Amino acid sequence: FRTGPMTSHNISINGGNNISSFNTSFGYFDQQGTIPTAEYKRYNFRINSEHTVAEFLTFGQELYLSTGDRDYVVNDDVTGARTNLVNVIRMMPHIPVYDPTTLGGFRGVNSALDGGDPTNPVEDAKLKYPAKENSVKVLGTAHADLKFTDWLTFRSVFGVDYLNGLNYRFQPIFNDGGNIAGSSASVATITNNRYISTSKLFTQQLTFDETFDGHHINATAVYEFQTENTKIENANGQQESNELKTLNNAKNIYVQTLEGENSLISYIGRFSYDYNGKYMLGATFRRDGLSVWAPGNKWQTFPSVSAGWRIDREEFMKNQDLFSQLKLRGGWGATGLNGVVLGNTPWLVSVNSNSALYPFNNSMSSGLASSIQRLGNKDLEWEKTTQLNIGMDFGFLRDKVSLSFDYFERETDNLILEVPLPPSMGYLSSTVAQNAGAMENKGFEIQAGYQDFVGEFKWHINANISAVKNKVTRLADGVDKIEAGDNPDFGGYSLTNTVVGQPIQSFYGWQMLGIFQNVNEVNNSPLQTASTAPGDIKFANMDNNNVIDLNDRKFLGSFMPKFSYGFDMGFNYKNFDFSAFFQGVQGNKIYNATKVITEGMIRFFNAGTNVLNAWTPTNTNTNIPRAISSDPNGNARTSNRFIEDGSYLRLKNLVVGYTIPIENLNMLTGGFVKSFRAYVSAQNLFTLTKYSGYDPEVGNRTPNSSLTNGIDYAVYPQPKAFQVGVQVGF
Repeated sequence: FRTGPMTSHNISINGGNNISSFNTSFGYFDQQGTIPTAEYKRYNFRINSEHTVAEFLTFGQELYLSTGDRDYVVNDDVTGARTNLVNVIRMMPHIPVYDPTTLGGFRGVNSALDGGDPTNPVEDAKLKYPAKENSVKVLGTAHADLKFTDWLTFRSVFGVDYLNGLNYRFQPIFNDGGNIAGSSASVATITNNRYISTSKLFTQQLTFDETFDGHHINATAVYEFQTENTKIENANGQQESNELKTLNNAKNIYVQTLEGENSLISYIGRFSYDYNGKYMLGATFRRDGLSVWAPGNKWQTFPSVSAGWRIDREEFMKNQDLFSQLKLRGGWGATGLNGVVLGNTPWLVSVNSNSALYPFNNSMSSGLASSIQRLGNKDLEWEKTTQLNIGMDFGFLRDKVSLSFDYFERETDNLILEVPLPPSMGYLSSTVAQNAGAMENKGFEIQAGYQDFVGEFKWHINANISAVKNKVTRLADGVDKIEAGDNPDFGGYSLTNTVVGQPIQSFYGWQMLGIFQNVNEVNNSPLQTASTAPGDIKFANMDNNNVIDLNDRKFLGSFMPKFSYGFDMGFNYKNFDFSAFFQGVQGNKIYNATKVITEGMIRFFNAGTNVLNAWTPTNTNTNIPRAISSDPNGNARTSNRFIEDGSYLRLKNLVVGYTIPIENLNMLTGGFVKSFRAYVSAQNLFTLTKYSGYDPEVGNRTPNSSLTNGIDYAVYPQPKAFQVGVQVGF
């Protein structure tokens, strides 16, 4: 890791009159990453304008342009287990990073000597896998408003989101002296991956808005069409020299082109009514059609209703001074999953060329086979979530004190999950996306705030807390469980299990009871393996059959916190300002898969210092099992040994600023400078946690999977960031 400097500059200009107005801005951003070779630069420009052509017609536009250059390490972006940070952890300390005697200047691993196979992480970042990405983005919308009457208006909107990018990689000829895969290259490899994405939005909206005798009615009808088109060109080839870094005159050139498209059509109707701001009713009806679903499953309807009552505005509340606001509200509605996250055609079977061999006329011929990435499912349909919400809002002491409370019940039906396929089916794909069941979430949210001032000292504090209880209520016919997260590098067993009655993707494994201290304990305990010996972990026999096997696994906790919370505070005193934001979670579990590396002793990798306290006949007061080649007892199997408390409290943002008084600016600049504020800020300044990994904010390793949340496969930690800045107005 390293310290990465960052700089950001922005200038904005705005003006206009009662006919036309505009706002434009220019920006430059440059930040180096906390890992070698990582850097990002961006130039951006924005211009927005609004024009009144006639009393009944206005039009406007919003345009954003940016160009970005990113340097990154390819290994960091893969979803597999061996990210570059995993190799940082695995790399044996006795192997040097650099070696001036090798071609390329780095030293690799010789597994014939020590049995390990991590790659040199610095070599990966600087020599083998550095990559560059250049991108251009255009985001623009144009709208026109027609005012037929005071109560009837029409708006037409057209928008485009265009992204054009090129990923470039050059892997030189090198030899690091190792013998594992990727330790040398006799030819240089060049890779150019170009992608173009164009999204279009077309919206037509008719709005009725009228107030009469205390009644206010607003009704809106919307037609919306969205489409996204992607084009990808992947090209790679080889050069005989490290000096030739383009595909011109390269050999073994391979080119692949891909094209995809998806679209969404929506018909929306909204209606709201209120009487004297006291009684409120609302309803929405939308009909969505999404192209990614199979024929017959593309359309779904999503209704919603809501109601509110401002009790504080009733006659019987006028003579009280306790409540400045008292509102009761409730609502029910349905939403659907945007299935584009599954791809443009998840219901079709994709095939790969040269992925299968079959004998024809006594010779092996290559052919096509179903893709290892995904098997199609024509029965896939909308994942639908309905939610009931009941809440109250309170205001006290003329809104110095505010309080909101919400209770919700959310049910998701047709839950889309990756369901494992048995190998006997004969497919290369290991899973298939299915509408695999249903789940429910019940919980509450509370927000509270206080604001006041004493003379020139103004201050506020706001806090929120939420709790959610999740439970799987149904799985698809023929599916009794869905296990996920298995990987031989992290113990070789599934890490999560999804079953009815438990939270989704609960951690699942064996319960560690202690360590066998002698042969008698081993002989008088349920059979674990034929090689179990003193110093091995003793696992609980959950089914009492005197054998430790797969049936002895149990649920070991959830990645979901018992509650989440946050609070912010701030004050202004004369020309000083201060703000701080804290965020935290409590009661969640993290499966520390990196601890399997540092303490699992599965293979000959780098290890943490805790293994120095491994069990020996003379060191028995320890929770670290014996160190033995190949782990014959399965001490590194999925168990509570690697599950930790993921609770934390983090100071996410801190800002201290000072604004020069206007009279001082006028004296110093003659009125040329209208405002001047200097500030310092910090992000992720400190974290309070018992978690032993890099960072307790662990997300999902695989973006399109919902069954590996809370598993720390060596997640890059969020860095501390410190900024000093000025804001000047002219």
